Amino acid sequence: MGNNKKELIDINNINAADYNNKYKGHLYCTTTNCTAKLSYVFRDNNSDHFRTWRESPHIETCLYYFEKTRSREGRRTEGQVIGLASDERIIRSLREAFALEMMTEAEKVKRLERDREKRRTKRERDKIRGSKDSTPAHRIVSNPDEIDETTLTDGFRLFKKNADALKEGDIGQTRTVTGILKRVKINNSTNTVIVVEKNKIKVDIKFEEAFFAANNRYIGMFHYLERYFNDFNNLVFSATGEVRFNETTGRYEIVVFNSVGFLIHGKMLERIAADYSIADDELE
Repeated sequence: MGNNKKELIDINNINAADYNNKYKGHLYCTTTNCTAKLSYVFRDNNSDHFRTWRESPHIETCLYYFEKTRSREGRRTEGQVIGLASDERIIRSLREAFALEMMTEAEKVKRLERDREKRRTKRERDKIRGSKDSTPAHRIVSNPDEIDETTLTDGFRLFKKNADALKEGDIGQTRTVTGILKRVKINNSTNTVIVVEKNKIKVDIKFEEAFFAANNRYIGMFHYLERYFNDFNNLVFSATGEVRFNETTGRYEIVVFNSVGFLIHGKMLERIAADYSIADDELE
């Protein structure tokens, strides 16, 4: 920004014209000490996002840090190809899930028809190219215990589902799941459970010790989510993580491991915490 003025830019409050005329070349990561330069990417389907410049990576301690890889191949295990979704892909999936939830029914129908047409076109293109039908099944993992140096990123479809659409076949898979925020339960500093609901079906979103061990900046931050939940109604919560089923509660669970693996009504928790911190400082 000109005159060394700093401004916090929300993805929902910027458009292509603003970027080209005002912000291009002046957008940077908001994480302390991270100097990654950002560009704004516009998408017709409301999945606009920020992207790092090619030679301007995030620092390793940054919330948005990720390692790029040139390979699209993952680890093959008994007919499956094992891989993990990049941070950029997860963020894009979460933003798309939120945008879809905010659509009208007519817009959703139009979106489904467009997606069907894309799949039909792809099938026809594959037939022309003579693609084989024996494509190995893809499985995205998010649990660090299942990730090693052979588990690479990208080339894998990250499925999005509403909370009421989870099935037995999703267990053990990584999914982006969306519902209306119903409860924030902070058990202790390294264990928080978020309850979301869709069509009266509840799903528990779990942030366990492994999440906080890898992302210790979030320790003590979830009370801001609790405040946000108490201040606003009908918040859309989306999370990307490993699907499990709890026999005791009879509910599906999403266990989040990734630092960028959840959004609250299209916002990251860090943004919500920053807004409350600024508001609190102004009251003092």
